Amino acid sequence: MQAVDFLRLAKAAGRKIGAEVKKGAQSVNPDVWREFAVVSTLAYTLAIPKREQIASKPPDGCPPLILVHGLGGNRGAWTPLRLYLRMNGRRRIYAFGYEAGKVENIAVEFAEFVREVMRATGEGRVEIVSHSLGGLISRYAIVNLDLAQHVQTLITLATPNQGTYAAQYANTDKTLAMRPDSEFMRDLSAKTFPKHIRFMTVASDRDIYVIPHESMAHADAENVFIPGLSHSQFLMSCKVFRIVYRFLEAPHIDVSYAKNKPAWQIQGE
Repeated sequence: MQAVDFLRLAKAAGRKIGAEVKKGAQSVNPDVWREFAVVSTLAYTLAIPKREQIASKPPDGCPPLILVHGLGGNRGAWTPLRLYLRMNGRRRIYAFGYEAGKVENIAVEFAEFVREVMRATGEGRVEIVSHSLGGLISRYAIVNLDLAQHVQTLITLATPNQGTYAAQYANTDKTLAMRPDSEFMRDLSAKTFPKHIRFMTVASDRDIYVIPHESMAHADAENVFIPGLSHSQFLMSCKVFRIVYRFLEAPHIDVSYAKNKPAWQIQGE
């Protein structure tokens, strides 16, 4: 066979394979591609140490802010939000990092992390922003580990506050806990969330990991809905950042748009 004929056959085969790949890709939920694209932009976070050294930082007029990442994430994923909040005056920001283990055990580590931050800063209360599983870790520490008295504000982003059916596709300690009918979720749901803590959830309708999307809401929270975000986009969305900042700054900044409206019906700005 001549080289020209071989190249012609190779090109024809390539076009056929390419057409099949394109056809297959188009049949996949576009939300999957959106999530994969966003996750790829977070690759830089792998170079950031998983644990943060807790040190005293200059007061900024606000309680220390603690960030808790989600399943499979890294505290470096909070870099965009940290930069946004720093540009708006928040200086005492700490990110809790974790790896393997049961959610209950990670919550114990988180509670100790909070206490270390309070010792380092001399403050008696903190504010918390959590993504995905981080919200469940935070809630568990608040209602089960005597952390409630030390928390002023909790914000959960894309957290399966009522569990997620997507967790059935994996069989790890963390995913087992996130199933709606798990013992962990039943225990957490049975506990009344402290009313003195300002609690907000932020949800969307393009998340492939939290199903159904309504499970991101919580009966005791101010529930904000922002359409069109994938799971990881919560970590990069300026719209989310603005809502987080406004809620943290209240009562100095009006957040009445998020009050007295039914869950899942609130449109974020």
